[in-house]
Formats: sequence, structure tokens, C-alpha cells
Amino acid sequence: MHLEPHNRIKLKHFKDIQNISEFYDVDVKHSLINILKYEEVNSGKIIKNEPVSFGFYKISFVNNFNGFIKIGTTKFEGTNGVLHFVEPEQIYTCNSTNPWRGYEILIHPNIFNKYFAHKKISAYDFFSYEVNETLLLTKEEKKSVSNLMEMAWKEFNNKDAFSIPIVLSYISTLLNLSERFYARQFETRKKLHNQLSNDFYKLLEAYYIDNTTNEVQQPTVQYFADKLNVTPNYLSDTIRHYFGKPALTIIHEFIIEEAKRQLNKTNLTISEISYCLGFEYPNYFSRLFKQKTNFSPTEFRKSVKSI
Repeated sequence: MHLEPHNRIKLKHFKDIQNISEFYDVDVKHSLINILKYEEVNSGKIIKNEPVSFGFYKISFVNNFNGFIKIGTTKFEGTNGVLHFVEPEQIYTCNSTNPWRGYEILIHPNIFNKYFAHKKISAYDFFSYEVNETLLLTKEEKKSVSNLMEMAWKEFNNKDAFSIPIVLSYISTLLNLSERFYARQFETRKKLHNQLSNDFYKLLEAYYIDNTTNEVQQPTVQYFADKLNVTPNYLSDTIRHYFGKPALTIIHEFIIEEAKRQLNKTNLTISEISYCLGFEYPNYFSRLFKQKTNFSPTEFRKSVKSI
């Protein structure tokens, strides 16, 4: 895999924990998980200004962040304590003017096939946030994260039969705390996120008006996220935080309201309405309508026409 042809920069891919441990020149203590202090790794081994990807999850806490991180096509720069998350196959680039202090957790999702977890790592939406949506920690949050990662690191190096389940419990606590921290960040960025929500609603309300082609498709979270330059999970979590519903639910509610309007105000057939709303198959439309209203489209039309 390569970047743009004129750059000819080969993407370095670490397929597993052993692969990157060997690159860092550190011992492989477990095939599916590793916890490192950045101070332990030769600074010359930290990859800078070079795109990489991983076949596993990466959680990075940098106590003295002073450079940039790029995930996908978005870039974040800052000088504060930062906790960021990278999911498998994301393209990741970083740099720093000074050696980082902090922790790195590398964890393969297969580890959850062996060890019980209340919530698997893939269930946490923030792994797929873009880096401009990264988590900026308060002083107290930095302390909590640092303490948890220190305990996980110490336990990981114990090497007894109980270590991995205990380490995973620390990581689970860290991820749950991160959800809390993101909720706090949503609140502190309330004005910005209110604007994002408003822009989402404006685009939603204009969707069928602006889409006058014969190739109308159902509106999706991905469509609106692309228009708003955020990731789908971030948009949905922002909407859920302020309105108590994910973006997809609101989109479906909008589709149903538009369907009701057309069933009431036009003489279009059910099939014609479903195509106008972007459904490829009318039975999919009828199923969604029944699920949301407890009426079939035909039953709804009869009920409103009889009034």
C-alpha cells in the first residue's frame, strides 16, 4: 500500500504485537497485548513523520505532548497532555520536538476471545474519531489516566496467571473513564457542538429539497459526517449527547415524517414514495415505516384520508 504516487512513501504496517515489539527492540511479553512506557523505548525507534498502520488497537497517553499527530487526513497539534486512540488499519503519523513521556497500550482484539470483558474494545466509538476530535485532558483527568496506566504497566510486568485479566480490567476502566471524559469535552465545547448539531439539522431538512436527481439515496450518517468534516461516530455521539438519540435514529424519524407528508398530501403510490425517499426496495421502506409508526404505509394513508 502506498500514499499518493508522487510521494512514493511506503506505508509501514505492523501486523501484530510481536512485529512492532521487534521493531522497538523490546521483549515480547505477550502475543496479544503490550504496555510500554515511552521512556523505555529508544527515542530513535519512535517513528516520526512517517505514515504507519497497525493490525491492532493502540492507546497512547502522552504526558508532555509537544508535536503533532495525524490520523487519516486530519492533523492535531498541541502542547498539552493528550490521550488518543488508533484502531486497526488507520493511517497514523506523529512527531515530537522532545522525547515523549507516558504510556502506550497495544492490544489485539483477539485477546477478548480468551478473557472475559464487560464491553469489548470494538464497542468504544472514539477509536474511530479523527484526530481533531482527540481527547484533551484536564489536570485531574491526566492524573487519573497516568495512575491507571501505571498500575496496568506494573501488573503487566508481574507475569503470573492473574496478570492479564487484571490488566484488562484496568484498560476497561480507562476506556469507560474516557467515555466520561468525552462527555465532559462535549459539554465544554458546547457552543461548537451546538453549531455542529444545528448544521446537521439544516442539512437534513434540505436533503430531499436539494436532491432533485432521479438517483436519490437514503440519507446516511456518513453523508452528513462528510459534509460536516467529522467522523460518523463523532457526529452520532455529539447528537446523542445533546438530544438523547443517535444521528441514525433522527435520520429515520425525518424519513418517516417526510413519508407521512407524501402519503397524506400526494397521490403517489407506496412504491413511488419509497423511491422518492431513496429506498431501493419498497418493502424495506414499508418495514421501516411499520417499525416506527405501528402502521403500514397503506394503513396510515387510509387513516389520514378518512379524517
